[in-house]
Amino acid sequence: IFVTYPEASKERALVRIQTHVRNAHDEAHTVEVVHTLTGSDGTPLLGRAAGRVAAGGAQHLVAEIEVEGPALWDPDNPNLYTLSTELRSGARVVDSQRTRIGIRRIHIDVEGFRINGERRFLRGTNRHQEYPHLGYALSDAAQYRDAKLIKDAGFDYVRLSHYPHATAFMEACDELGLVVMDCIPGWQYFNYDNARFTEIQLENCRQMMRRDRNHPCVILWEVSLNETWMPEEFIEATKQAAAEEYPGDQCYTCGWMGSYDVFIQARQHGGCREVTDRPCVVSEYGDWEYYAMNAGLNQTDFADLALDESNSRQMRWHGERALLQQAANFQEAHNDNRKTIAFADGLWVMFDYNRGYAPDIESSGCADLFRVPKFSYDFFRSQRSAAGLSGAMVAIAGYWTPDSPTPVRVFSNCDEVELRVNGRVVARQGPDANRMTTNLAHPPFTFEVAFEAGTLEAVGFLNGEEVAEDTVHTPNDVAALRVEWALQGLEFAAGGRDVAFVRAHLVDENGTTNPHAWENVGFGVIGNAEIVGRDVISTDTGIASALVRGNRDAAAYAVAAVPVGDHTAFLAAGLGPSGPAPAFSLRVTTDGLDPGPDSPIYDGPVPGDDARAAIVVAGEVVATVAANQPRTRVPGSIAPESHGEFHY
Repeated sequence: IFVTYPEASKERALVRIQTHVRNAHDEAHTVEVVHTLTGSDGTPLLGRAAGRVAAGGAQHLVAEIEVEGPALWDPDNPNLYTLSTELRSGARVVDSQRTRIGIRRIHIDVEGFRINGERRFLRGTNRHQEYPHLGYALSDAAQYRDAKLIKDAGFDYVRLSHYPHATAFMEACDELGLVVMDCIPGWQYFNYDNARFTEIQLENCRQMMRRDRNHPCVILWEVSLNETWMPEEFIEATKQAAAEEYPGDQCYTCGWMGSYDVFIQARQHGGCREVTDRPCVVSEYGDWEYYAMNAGLNQTDFADLALDESNSRQMRWHGERALLQQAANFQEAHNDNRKTIAFADGLWVMFDYNRGYAPDIESSGCADLFRVPKFSYDFFRSQRSAAGLSGAMVAIAGYWTPDSPTPVRVFSNCDEVELRVNGRVVARQGPDANRMTTNLAHPPFTFEVAFEAGTLEAVGFLNGEEVAEDTVHTPNDVAALRVEWALQGLEFAAGGRDVAFVRAHLVDENGTTNPHAWENVGFGVIGNAEIVGRDVISTDTGIASALVRGNRDAAAYAVAAVPVGDHTAFLAAGLGPSGPAPAFSLRVTTDGLDPGPDSPIYDGPVPGDDARAAIVVAGEVVATVAANQPRTRVPGSIAPESHGEFHY
């Protein structure tokens, strides 16, 4: 089934449905295809087509459905319809299929991108569909949660680098309003010696487009091999394959060389800076130009920074200064992209990821490998209009500790922000104005303020009215452990076996996560569930993340070993994905032996390096941790050894 929209406006839409009918019988058959189109109001609209299909033959049957006052699809209003199709032979239904569609028309030219006649810039990111321990073997719900995190970060566009992603992710993009650049698999390699390589890639083009062409989210088809020198005849063949799979005026191909409909280029190669005569997208930015130091845009300010401090590959445990530097890099690059002809740009990258060919984690994500946001996540959130999907927002980029850097940076989409320390107004001011803010939708706010332990509060104002606030408290010593499931609003295992992150926060007596806490946490589960990977994980800025795979009856538990002088405090908690976990007891030993159900109940910090603790549920040990276990950290990217040549 191939659905197109020759007409689509607020007043009327024409839905054209082409159905490929194949007859595997030894005799001809007269068939009818019946389509029922249903929107959110439940009103069915019918379309029919009939024909006689020869024995062993195939035929395209075309039907059209007129829709009055359609609910159009766009990133802000991702309205979807359900198309139910039945193939009938006489009175018998011999096949059926359901297709979810979105009615919309796009147009891309040198002036930019339009959807349903409205021009817009697409702020976006690249994504690898990779999870720790699982690789690409995610549940459908985990795919949705990734898409939700991307949308919530302020992005409306995602590039599927560098391969087609799971169908579940595509469906989530349809549902959430994320437009997509769909990509064939390929990166920095072309086989000139074996024609089979070209045949396989052309088949990849066709399979990808045939699988995904009914998704309203897809606006660009990267039928080009990323960062790969390709012969002209290969480029022309991919364009021809795309035109055959998606005929009409709604197919836009893209590539980094050749005569594709849209030119795409990474910022380290120039982005869209020199492009004036064709549609252009900055395919990647924010990482390599700072990792190799060849951006040439902020060399004076960056001159006194060590290479590992100035690049964007920063882990959360690298600290506030590193995370602020990453956010500044992304801000500078995004601001630079916005003064070019580009109608979209794609951050490299959404989530930190394992590369396979290198031992370290590529850590330029605006969220880490476990999907915990970094400061730059809030920068991108702030670039969405306060009148848009997410509303007004304000976020303090810091932990407000004696070691926190000043001045204080605040991300917001408000007109003004007021900063308060312990209830006292420090300043109320407008956004920054400098060479790194000239093209931003909403520049950050920078405040000169001296540290004073307590509460740091930022309040956002629109037209003089308070509309948003964020509060950060100076953390005290760790006093408790809090467990949470990272579900992004989607019920765990509602559609079958699922995977999700469970987080343990080491918090003070007020519930504030202590960002300096680097301690071991033992995880465990009950029900039809398991911990994937290690079950003892060290916290990163006070948070440890375990990956749980299981069904709806799962519950997760965590126990941390926290040093208190020459003693060890054991802190524990449990939580189900939708409510409290069954009761548990915390048992301890001090002789180096593993605790069991009959070991002493924990009643306060215990002495000695051999102390151990176990969570016991219904007479069974669920999770354990030892005071003397070595702490670990996820290794970050290896710092570059030298500056690259400045490209501009």
